[in-house]
Amino acid sequence: MSKGLSTLRINECRHAATKILRQFHVNNPDDIDVETFAWHVGKLRVRLGGLSGSEGRLVATSRRGGVIRVATDRNLGRYRFTLAHELGHFLLHPRTVVDKQFQRKHFTVWNKASEEAEANYFAAELLMPKFLFKPRCPGTPSIRHLDSLAEEFRTSTLATAFQYWEYTNEPVALVLSEGWDMTSFRPFKDGWPRIKFGEIHEHSAAGERLAEKSDDSGRMVRTPAYAWLAACPDTHSDLVFVGEMLYSGFS
Repeated sequence: MSKGLSTLRINECRHAATKILRQFHVNNPDDIDVETFAWHVGKLRVRLGGLSGSEGRLVATSRRGGVIRVATDRNLGRYRFTLAHELGHFLLHPRTVVDKQFQRKHFTVWNKASEEAEANYFAAELLMPKFLFKPRCPGTPSIRHLDSLAEEFRTSTLATAFQYWEYTNEPVALVLSEGWDMTSFRPFKDGWPRIKFGEIHEHSAAGERLAEKSDDSGRMVRTPAYAWLAACPDTHSDLVFVGEMLYSGFS
């Protein structure tokens, strides 16, 4: 198993983002202008298109700045996150010449000790800073709540879900999958209960969605605990339920 980022390094990435927000006197989500930040902080110009199979690309020098390219067919949230991610590379990983490509798979890289994870933490904090985001987290978890946060901060629902996991006080875990296979997850923060990582269980809401027995829930639904938790035996007797919020439209 690969080693994850240290808390110290995560905080360093967040601090780098917070430093920019303070420099530009950001007081509300509408003040977060990533294009302006990129130009004034690194003389980085933004260009659309010119990419093949990537979400974005940074080509720059430490002295003369450079260019951030972003794919043209992306929604506003993914566009802004890509910009912020590449700005993170420029600030966190200085080199004489920087040439970084941001691919779709990098959106979910948060647990590994890597430059991509560092740039993701920077981007999330730049777009959804703790001092603005956390006060908006209280309330029952729901897709409607996540969508509302994503709309206000002009971020993707996926990036918003990761930041929500970071700052909510609710006992939540985040699981991502492609088809029946889980690809990554954020566990419950205190390490318990433990998620049963692997294949989506057929008795979960996600399993019923994959089997075309139901649609997205959009809210919390009751799911047998054994469908998700490693400590629960796979049995129908003495059922214990957990809340599951299903969304198949992450972008």
